[in-house]
Amino acid sequence: MTSSEPDRTASRRGLLRKAAVAGGAAVAATAVTTANATPASAASGDPLTIGLPNEAAGTTTVLSSAPGATLALKNSTGAPLHLKRQDVTSPEHGSIFPTRAGLGYSVHESGVPVRYEAHTTANSTMLVPIPPTRILDTRSAEGRTRLVEGAGRIDSQGRAVADSFLVVHLQGIAEYADGMLGNITVAKTEKAGFVTVYGRGDRPNASTINWWSAGQLLSNGVITQLGAYETANGEYYPDVVGIYVPKASATALILDVTGLLVFHPDSAVINSPKTTARTSLAAESGTAEVRARQIKALAERGDREVRTGE
Repeated sequence: MTSSEPDRTASRRGLLRKAAVAGGAAVAATAVTTANATPASAASGDPLTIGLPNEAAGTTTVLSSAPGATLALKNSTGAPLHLKRQDVTSPEHGSIFPTRAGLGYSVHESGVPVRYEAHTTANSTMLVPIPPTRILDTRSAEGRTRLVEGAGRIDSQGRAVADSFLVVHLQGIAEYADGMLGNITVAKTEKAGFVTVYGRGDRPNASTINWWSAGQLLSNGVITQLGAYETANGEYYPDVVGIYVPKASATALILDVTGLLVFHPDSAVINSPKTTARTSLAAESGTAEVRARQIKALAERGDREVRTGE
């Protein structure tokens, strides 16, 4: 979601053409077709003219005593309501207005206006729980099928040797997700050591799980970002997680995913009821095109390179 430039005619209320009015409470509207129409008066107490720009110096109030909604907007060919963005410094109580971060609304606390942002795909992620899914188990060849880097760093006991960097992809589970929740397990530890799980950027100077002796079996919860990765052969994976095993100790690694942090629910591929009917991000028409644009825009907002048709 992006915000438009500030509206330089903020006092103008552009409403859609009236199509039907029922009981004075519902207004159905279609797109405005009148060009260069003369603005209509919309002073307090005056009715609004549908299909024409309405200019008002102050607040225009719409009242109704009907049991239903005071105002209902419908447009079969476009948006039923368009809010122009502008900088709002002292919003009135109950105000709703577009902002650079999404959609703002104002309440008064102790007589002082306070602005909040509505949580939307423009400014926040959502948690999508998924069935526990194992994406790595270094103890078996089958458990290593998602490794895009580090397969050659596994010893005969199924342990990642010391000073190893493993990269695991989440293809078929996530599509341009922002992060993951899961569980990291170490087994067959050689001696005291630790492991770091992370998704993007430089390796952090922190541990995700620690152990203090040989032969331990321990688990810990993990929440981390996801990132993108391109192999030396040019294979691109938009959703990966990295695991660093420092020089201290070799260990077997098991990583399970239990939830995804996404900007758009369709990024949780494994949990989507549309999975069997999904099309790739290369889609160029209809609903698939809209979905592709949304996911790509959100991924790019997080500095994730987006590639299609792969």
